[in-house]
Amino acid sequence: MKIGSRTLKTAVAAGIAMLIAETIHLDYYVFAAIIAILSIQETRKKSFRASYERVMASLIAIGMGALMFTLLGYSPATLTLYFVMFIPLVQQLKLQDGMITSVVILTHLYTEGRFTIELFMNELLLIAIGVGVGLIVNMYMPALDREIERIKDNIDRALAVYFYDIAACVETGIYNDHAMMLLKTRDYLKQGKDLALRRMGNSIGKRNEDMDYLYFRMRERQYDILKRIVDNAREITLVVDEAKPVATFLRLVGDNVNELADASAFLRELDATIDHYRKNVPLPTSREEFEVRSSLLNILSDVKSYLILKERYILLLKEHGHAREHRAEQKD
Repeated sequence: MKIGSRTLKTAVAAGIAMLIAETIHLDYYVFAAIIAILSIQETRKKSFRASYERVMASLIAIGMGALMFTLLGYSPATLTLYFVMFIPLVQQLKLQDGMITSVVILTHLYTEGRFTIELFMNELLLIAIGVGVGLIVNMYMPALDREIERIKDNIDRALAVYFYDIAACVETGIYNDHAMMLLKTRDYLKQGKDLALRRMGNSIGKRNEDMDYLYFRMRERQYDILKRIVDNAREITLVVDEAKPVATFLRLVGDNVNELADASAFLRELDATIDHYRKNVPLPTSREEFEVRSSLLNILSDVKSYLILKERYILLLKEHGHAREHRAEQKD
């Protein structure tokens, strides 16, 4: 049985929080463990946000509960009126993550049947211990860089295979269907985006930017274009003379599917190829030849869109690198 890091952090945080609360003889010390468990979130930013909501909602709960119970008495009717007022207030203030802790605190006040400074301090310490331990434990996040790089490599290899298969289809009129590979690539894209977003959520105090996330967004759009190219390739049933240079170009693009490859030179070559076909290639002599040439032209047009996306990404990558170098120079 494999135990994940989040499960382990939750168990450790709960144990430490309860131990501290019990050691200093707080009433309802188990509640500190509950708060610590709730403070363990997927990312550090989510953890800070949830903890903020929990603290604010708990303070409101203590204040409203003490006031209403003191004025109206400790009764089910007061409790009902409290919820009627408290729940909409918490929702309006966008403190929903603090709802559970607030309800538990209210039950403490109701159970005691009186509001004292000792009870107030007891609840504050429970909140402080639970939130504090949860935040500290959740500062540890496993590194995601290696997994992200692995997924990027898998995506690049898959896209290269698509280009090789399309090139073979252009030359032979036979396409090797890799439907399962298309689905797997889509899953890789989703996994990569999720990991990049999680890493962004763990970057406390840093600029909210992640080139890997932009990479996966770029590859996602290229993936959609490649599906269109595949559809056009399947329409090719006749081999024409123009297919050979198109296939050669597709293999060249496939050979250079990697994150840092610059698409500018490919775009210039592609524009020259398309211009050559439009001006110098004789008109088709049959309907079938016309349809094949139309499919080839659509493929080249989509490849151009594919390369433009990569060119824009490379520009963003260079700008990001320059900005990072500039910030480093300012620190020096």
